[in-house]
Amino acid sequence: MKKISMEFIEGMLFHGRSISEHDIFMDSVPEFQGRDTAPRPMECFIHALAGCTGMDVVSILRKMKILDMVKKFEVQVEYERATEHPKVYTKIHVIYYFETEKGIPHDKVEKACVLSQERYCPASAMLKKAVPEFDYEIKIVEIE
Repeated sequence: MKKISMEFIEGMLFHGRSISEHDIFMDSVPEFQGRDTAPRPMECFIHALAGCTGMDVVSILRKMKILDMVKKFEVQVEYERATEHPKVYTKIHVIYYFETEKGIPHDKVEKACVLSQERYCPASAMLKKAVPEFDYEIKIVEIE
């Protein structure tokens, strides 16, 4: 079993080291005795989803040999959280946004996103089990 830890520094600031040996800081707002020097834990959580599925898509498009046709790729996540504690995510909508060269095979781009959502992305898989409304869409804009 792997193990990580987050060490309390001061106020609400915590520091940890990832398994890959990178620093991670989390903080809160002054209202809750933080200094607003780092993201909140739930912010990190939703960014982890975007990064996880985004890396899958890039990897798959690279294997398909069409990544060079993608000029911009962005994973956007719209979400809602419960108003009462625990303030869990109640709705997540992932948007895969691409700006591409003309003629990119849309079916391959869509397949990469579907494979991430249905097979590879552990963050998506876990959240789908806990979030009542979880869906995604794919937007492809061909540019000159």
